[in-house]
Amino acid sequence: MYNALQQIFKGAREGMVDTQVEFGRLLSVAPLRVKLDEDPTPLEEEELVYAKNSVFTEQEIGSCLALLRCTNGQYLIVMEVAG
Repeated sequence: MYNALQQIFKGAREGMVDTQVEFGRLLSVAPLRVKLDEDPTPLEEEELVYAKNSVFTEQEIGSCLALLRCTNGQYLIVMEVAG
C-alpha cells in the first residue's frame, strides 16, 4: 500500500510542474463549468477534476474556486475560497 501511495504522489507532483494557482467562478454544476478569472472561455466538465468530499450544489454557483492547471490539460479544483 505504501508503494501505491508513493506512485500516486509522484504522479501528482509530476502533473504540477510549472503551474500556479488560478482562480475562477463556478458557473454551473450539471454540467460542471468554471470560468477562470484570466480566461473568458469557461472550462467544461471534461477539463475539470475535483478532489472534494461532496459534489457542488446549486447554492455554490458563483463561488470562487482555486484551481491548478495540470500537464494533461485538465484543471484540478483545489478548494473553494472566500472572494
